[in-house]
Amino acid sequence: MIKAKIEFDRIIFNYDTRKEFAPDTKLKSESIKKCLHFASEMAYGEGYHKSQSFGSTNYDRSPKEIFINTFQGKLAELAVYNELSSIGIRPDNPPEFDVWGKGRWEDCDFTLNNGAIRASVKSTKWFGNLLLLEKNKYNQKGEFLETFESEPQAYDFTFMVRISGVKSAKPENYLEKNEIDVEVTGFLSHSKFLQVINEKQIIPQGVILGTPLIVDNYYIFAQDLTEVKYLRI
Repeated sequence: MIKAKIEFDRIIFNYDTRKEFAPDTKLKSESIKKCLHFASEMAYGEGYHKSQSFGSTNYDRSPKEIFINTFQGKLAELAVYNELSSIGIRPDNPPEFDVWGKGRWEDCDFTLNNGAIRASVKSTKWFGNLLLLEKNKYNQKGEFLETFESEPQAYDFTFMVRISGVKSAKPENYLEKNEIDVEVTGFLSHSKFLQVINEKQIIPQGVILGTPLIVDNYYIFAQDLTEVKYLRI
């Protein structure tokens, strides 16, 4: 796997570490509006998204950040759901759009095979080349710690999705948008994640990726992810 090169608190990206953005699907107006309504409720309405990063005591997300993160994340879930369905892999349920109050949250984006397989979806902007997983959310077995009603559990697959066109924190700016370009970049299996953990592929807090990271993150380059067409369950 490609190792990150860090100089002066910044990661150096070269030709080998960059994966060209190649959108493989377009989310249409109906999907955009559905995700838009959900994100608006979670950021500005009656819903609740944690403003503080798990394990961090010195950073609170603003409603604008919550909106963008939620909107982009829900678009990514729809993209993965559609992509899996197109290759004959049907998740147990479509993405969740219920607006929950404080004290309840999702700890798994998809399950497959009647709950036997758990999957997570991570989204980033179109130019992102790193799948980042906050170190303090996982134990050394690669199990996710921030579960709602259960003991720590592993994700069998973590999908990376890159999205173009999600910039504004104003919901009204997306009302007339007819499509958004999306790339389901690939997936990280649990066994490969354990390799990441064992090899200590960590980008430390403070390294600048647009803005400084607020916690340590495990990482894997987009180039090292497995394409979804090779997924076997």
